[in-house]
Amino acid sequence: MAAVGFTVSSASATAQATWTVSPGGPFTAHSGNTQLEVPNALLLCTDSDAVGTLKSGSGLDGAGIGSITNLTFTNCSVAGVVFDVDTSVALPWELNVTGVDPANPDRVLGSISGIIAKISDPDGICTATFAGPAGPTDEGEVTGYFDNATSQLVVQDGDLTAHEADCLGIINDGDHAAFTGTYDVSPDQTITLD
Repeated sequence: MAAVGFTVSSASATAQATWTVSPGGPFTAHSGNTQLEVPNALLLCTDSDAVGTLKSGSGLDGAGIGSITNLTFTNCSVAGVVFDVDTSVALPWELNVTGVDPANPDRVLGSISGIIAKISDPDGICTATFAGPAGPTDEGEVTGYFDNATSQLVVQDGDLTAHEADCLGIINDGDHAAFTGTYDVSPDQTITLD
């Protein structure tokens, strides 16, 4: 349930590593296909849009290098049940970087932290909160990478866990929820290790 962020691990990165972001500033990001997979089902949204801000310049700390201030999901469904997603509980979410992907120098591996998101349908058939493993108020994290060559943020997984679930047995408390999605970031951004 998240959308733009980065946390990184690399043999070349250290606790003292700093970063350069260009141009930085306000950004938007769009994904035409996001998925949240739980053991019994796949939650699908045909569109997702994020708004946020990146710091600009060089010598930047990777922790909190940016933030997501708004994130929406549209046309969402699970097992034929249409639902809405509320991401406003814990916004803004933090964007973090700590290293470069050793397998691809264009990619900055990363995470989005501070996530709590709730789903519900108009009839109350399916509700759940996705947050960190410790409970519905524990802010979760998703992981992935930012690709400087394409200006895309790719979200691949994280520690999101279902809580307060009431969804016909489709989603259950304690379910790991793997979030995936590819977001086109505009304007194009570049994030490099100093």
